[in-house]
Amino acid sequence: MKRKKIIYRIIFIVVLLTIGVGLYAYNEYNRKNVDLADAKPAFVMSETELIKEFSQDQNASNKKYLGKIMELSGNIKKIDTDENGFHTIILGSSVNMNSVRCSIDSSFNKEAHDLVIGSSITIKGICTGFNADDLGLGSDVILNRSIAIKK
Repeated sequence: MKRKKIIYRIIFIVVLLTIGVGLYAYNEYNRKNVDLADAKPAFVMSETELIKEFSQDQNASNKKYLGKIMELSGNIKKIDTDENGFHTIILGSSVNMNSVRCSIDSSFNKEAHDLVIGSSITIKGICTGFNADDLGLGSDVILNRSIAIKK
């Protein structure tokens, strides 16, 4: 009798754990990304300030900015479009090789068609890294899921 109680308890615990893991996996699989249009940025600055911070101390800047929502203002240096029609806006000056590469969120891709090189813009995105200048081509700060903010 005692042995049956122990077996039933073990089966009950295993079933509860299986249900818990299943619910967690279901929620993670169906999780939606935060809509950056309504999200409050953790940092608001110019693209030159951000590039300067990453160039001076990459490790401290990674700890401070990676994974955070940022709102950057600057001038459009270049607009790249890949074969699928997705846009990357490059912020920076034509004098400096360093820049901020902002991959536009696919749901805001239409707004990128109207942008003009050389114009000033404010962009909100999630900082995902820094490509240091190893070959003399300039350093890049990377923002993903970016959107252009209309002011």
